[in-house]
Amino acid sequence: MANDIWYSIKNNRIKQGYVEGFDLENDSTLVLDQEKRDHFAFLKPIDGVVDGANWGRFSCNMLLSEEIVCYIYVIASDFKDFITGEGESTDLETYLTDPEEKSFAKISLMTNLGGKRFVNTPDFLLYDLTGRYLFVAIEMIGNGDASVGGIRVGARGDNFMGAFPEVYRSRGSFFHRYLSIFSSIYNDISEQNDKLYEMLDLDKCSPELLEMYGSWFGIDLRGGFLSEEVLRTIVKEAYLLNRMKGTRWVIERILNIMLGEDAVLLENRLQDGGTYDVTIMVNKKLTEELRHQLTFILDQFRPIRTRIRLLQMEKEAVMDGNSYLDMNATIPEQKHVVLDEESLYDGAITLL
Repeated sequence: MANDIWYSIKNNRIKQGYVEGFDLENDSTLVLDQEKRDHFAFLKPIDGVVDGANWGRFSCNMLLSEEIVCYIYVIASDFKDFITGEGESTDLETYLTDPEEKSFAKISLMTNLGGKRFVNTPDFLLYDLTGRYLFVAIEMIGNGDASVGGIRVGARGDNFMGAFPEVYRSRGSFFHRYLSIFSSIYNDISEQNDKLYEMLDLDKCSPELLEMYGSWFGIDLRGGFLSEEVLRTIVKEAYLLNRMKGTRWVIERILNIMLGEDAVLLENRLQDGGTYDVTIMVNKKLTEELRHQLTFILDQFRPIRTRIRLLQMEKEAVMDGNSYLDMNATIPEQKHVVLDEESLYDGAITLL
């Protein structure tokens, strides 16, 4: 049984057309720019190779807020030329992708040439359309969050018609449309099966799957608080990290992954520190978010009785209970210094 033929609309194809009022993200997703008034996208036509080509199914990933209306216009033709009101012959592709032409006039032309219009519909059949070239335009009206991506056009429309006698193969008939339901389900399942390997590829799978894979190793990565790069690295090294859990090496490795640089580990250097206390000196600004991230992950790999304190090393005159005269206690001249007791000193300071 032959598989359907799909044309996928990606980054280069979209850029070859004309886009107004959209930002292009993730290689193939048009995201509505709410600061713009008009939102149109005219795609470069898809070539069906032969005259009278049949078209099957249009599908895309569409996310719309309640305030947005999305119109998709589709027209098929064996010829690219059309006659203007002045009686001149003009290439339709050139006209639709010309930034100098009014977008509303382009939409009006596609409608007058017999184009079909679909409203807020991410998946529809094109059995009524025949022609070598398929032109697609997108228009969005309203304000709010909206995006259209993963645009695909099927050339056959179903996989099952060829299994029946010729008398049942009337295109666009009730029987054809009825079978297209099962054909669409079959195509979707086949596509998902073809992409199963990507779900197990730690370089390509979604961050949600990375969180699940981490849980398989007993590592809690839920909450979306880690960057995707850090997530992937931790999951890739999960087996080794678990083997070395509770050691100095794993603490240093976790810090390197999350900070992008090495940190300094000092044992028994906390103020009134106990035998198992560890001070980690980080040579970068510890924001509240980064401090929570480090604490959450380190708590899963530290020895049970170990208490970890994070110390920020900066060229600022800020001292707390983790600062010592022999390390990380440089006080620049002409700086304000705030101690734990909130006492303020101004000018050059000498500590004896």
